[in-house]
Amino acid sequence: MGRPAKTEIMDKAISEEKQSIDEMPLESIRDYRLYNEEAARLNKKLKLCRYPYKQCPIELHPTTRVVFGRVDQPGNPLKVYVSNNFIHFDQTLVPGQTYDLPQCIISYLSEKGTPVWKWFEGKDGAKETGISHKDPRFTLRTIYAD
Repeated sequence: MGRPAKTEIMDKAISEEKQSIDEMPLESIRDYRLYNEEAARLNKKLKLCRYPYKQCPIELHPTTRVVFGRVDQPGNPLKVYVSNNFIHFDQTLVPGQTYDLPQCIISYLSEKGTPVWKWFEGKDGAKETGISHKDPRFTLRTIYAD
């Protein structure tokens, strides 16, 4: 019984070819993320904002069909405005209507809530107040297609 054949170990990760920032394709969310990372690196190096951030279009974001509702004011529409280096979303949501919302907007609305404060016992036995949980302000009921 002989010794098994030696297998080669990959020491270095496969590196992608570096493209200039002007020639970068912008066809997916990943392309926009890579462009913004490169723009940030070059802007820091040049010490000026020559390459502005580009926000990914809403059409490229993964969406989920939901029925929107409000717990605190069930009859009033909600103006949602989220603008960062990842997405620009500006829309009015009416309770009871069905929308195809991007996943990042759904998570943004899900984390909004009214904080519930509670007494906690500290390490030294003293009582301290802290946020126990958040009561949700919005309902986002997912609709699954047949």
